[in-house]
Amino acid sequence: MTKNSRPHGGLLCGIPAAIALLATAPASAAVGSWSSSGPYGGSTSKLLVYEAGPSTVFAAGRSGIFRSLNNGTSWERIQVGLPDTTFVQSLAAATTTPTLYLSTSLKLFRSGNAGDLWVPLANPLPPDAYINDVTVRRGTGNSIAIATSNGIHVSTNGGASWSGPGTTTGADYGKILFAEDGSLYATIRWPDPAVFGGASLIKSVDGGTTWTSLAPPAGFEWGVQILAASPADPQRLYIANYDSLATSGNGGTSWTVATAPGVGFGCGYIDSLTPHPTITQAAFLGCEYNGVHYSANVTAGGWTSWTAASGLSVDGMSPVMPSAIAVHPGYPTTPTLWVGAVDGGLFRSTNAGTNWTPINDGYRGMNIRALATHPLDTNPAGAVVLAGYGDAISASKTILKSSNGASTWNVSTSGLKARQVRSLAIDPTTVDNTAFTAENFTVYAAGRSERYPDPAGKDGGIYKSTDAGDTWTSIDNGIASYLGARDMGTVRSIALDPRSCATPPASGPCPLGSGPLQTLYVAGSGRPDLSGAGLPDHSARIYKSTNAGANWTASEAGIPTSQELGIAPDNFLAYVGGVVPLVIDPQNPQTLYAGTFLSFTRAWVPGDAVPTLANGIFKSTDGGATWVHSSNGLPRYAGAGSSHRDVLALTINPANPSVLYAGVIDLYSNPLVGRIYKSDDGGANWFESSTGIAGPDVRAVFSDPADPTGNTSYAGTGGDGANPGGVYRSTNGGANWNSLSLGLPAYAATALAMPPRASGAPARILAGTDSGVWDYTAAPDEDADGVPS
Repeated sequence: MTKNSRPHGGLLCGIPAAIALLATAPASAAVGSWSSSGPYGGSTSKLLVYEAGPSTVFAAGRSGIFRSLNNGTSWERIQVGLPDTTFVQSLAAATTTPTLYLSTSLKLFRSGNAGDLWVPLANPLPPDAYINDVTVRRGTGNSIAIATSNGIHVSTNGGASWSGPGTTTGADYGKILFAEDGSLYATIRWPDPAVFGGASLIKSVDGGTTWTSLAPPAGFEWGVQILAASPADPQRLYIANYDSLATSGNGGTSWTVATAPGVGFGCGYIDSLTPHPTITQAAFLGCEYNGVHYSANVTAGGWTSWTAASGLSVDGMSPVMPSAIAVHPGYPTTPTLWVGAVDGGLFRSTNAGTNWTPINDGYRGMNIRALATHPLDTNPAGAVVLAGYGDAISASKTILKSSNGASTWNVSTSGLKARQVRSLAIDPTTVDNTAFTAENFTVYAAGRSERYPDPAGKDGGIYKSTDAGDTWTSIDNGIASYLGARDMGTVRSIALDPRSCATPPASGPCPLGSGPLQTLYVAGSGRPDLSGAGLPDHSARIYKSTNAGANWTASEAGIPTSQELGIAPDNFLAYVGGVVPLVIDPQNPQTLYAGTFLSFTRAWVPGDAVPTLANGIFKSTDGGATWVHSSNGLPRYAGAGSSHRDVLALTINPANPSVLYAGVIDLYSNPLVGRIYKSDDGGANWFESSTGIAGPDVRAVFSDPADPTGNTSYAGTGGDGANPGGVYRSTNGGANWNSLSLGLPAYAATALAMPPRASGAPARILAGTDSGVWDYTAAPDEDADGVPS
């Protein structure tokens, strides 16, 4: 079975009235295909309002581009013509026609019907160049320019043909602005004295044929991150760079420095800036630390601030990190504002910022890196599912809970300081013995908190709930301190010893109601000491608790410290950057396996000195006290004697614990090379078992506990447009794998879970992706050949 994309709506007419009439039906569940009911929200990087029809709004994030036809109340994904794994690098919209331009890093696309169909444009770049930004001249639909690593290119016919790069070769151009008067402005990344005299900002008044340097004020010598012009006056420019802000009223000839709002912990980085649609010196500003702000005159200050108290918050405490701000073109007569957050989804105010509400219905930007399902409930209508948001750097809906089998979701972050969660584990001994009650079971979460803006917010990244995930407490006593806070980096895995109840049975796991379990392990990045080779880590990569998380002790003896690679400059180190998967033998919990990955103090590329320190898989037979390298047969970085490649997924066969599967990848190859390896002898030897796996990045693998033969396993992979990832199943012990990816439009399946099922019922799989949780129920397979009938 090959992977197919989820169907999309029909084409739009090229007029605003027709745009407003279009609606797309929600995804529908079907046996043998994937469907999703969220959770909604998450990653947002771009946000635009269609000025000629302001009820139409566009947003883009980690999982593609979305459109709302009702002011943001609901959203639909609009990907027809785009690669299914699109990461939107830049987005621009015409002001008078429903024409949009979108770029990935390598390709440029155009839509003439508000995003219902995308068409690739001729690429003026050499193969090794990439696109950083695209801009449309106000009042037109066909005059566009792109900033690239190969210079600046201009088109007056919608990308059919291009001029440039002309004199702009030799630098990497980050931002581009096509003002209404025809002036072009561009920023230079990493200014170089050999290019425009080291300028960070340049201008053209002849359509890009010639360029001159501009001289922004102090604070912008090393680049300009944000570049904007007032819709009311093309000579009014705004630039921002980290915490510096300036404006010009004469097209960049002279500049006035402005002061960013400093309430709370200060602005931090300036993440977004949008000029007022009619007041030339007024602007809306988004700050990393303290929310969204407005000033009627940025040079005079007088900022009005909107933070968590205004409802502009994901968790009710921290202000969002605003990545984009859109303003209704009729503002303030129509006092509507929209904000996109880096990790917090979308918000709208209809009263000029006084109050904000989330508007995420249908917006699939949640990057789910952890899943846990109730170990007993087989009725999907009443089963609990927990999901963890991964890779977040700011406030997010870190943990979400569904009490109806993933049909609807609620935020579950009370007491939780984590920015992201990478692992969830339900203690099965704390659930009751009926599938029809909602009991207060114990669940653990592992992830990462951050020390900004408030250093007091940092903790060890380990959390516990005794009320089924409704409220959480930090349990990091014993985790080593680093820079004044308990810190083991990103905690990526948490595992529970299934026989560590007060009175374990003679064999097998502790039964329901006999808990709670006492022995836990957490694994993660640790905090290495990189001031020299071979130094002990500041904080360990594996910790163990024997009292249900009340205290932790380091448990990583045998996992190596850093290695000097001997390339100038000195202190070019390779080190085990962390443990990702950690699994326990269900029959003998003294036996554990850990998968590790390598890191380097600077970018390592083939041809550099080859690391030789132990990496890959480690095994412990004494409850984590010591670990032994157990990677024989796994592929290596560069031949015999070099380090083994990274292991990012690992599972142990519950029917036969001597059988394990590992997801192995070379993160430093291009393209990525990821495979599945199998061991039949408890990790002593490994051999490749990847036939049928197409995605190059194996991030999740597990064996079906309902198969008494132990031969059924599942794998989740990432990928790209040329080699998409998906979900795969093997029913013959990994000899070959079949894709189960029909209808799964996600870039990556980075987490997998299987809810319990009644005897004889078809398997149900949940996949955590970069666009939420997706749900699959297997089709019948009467002939048992591994392929649905």
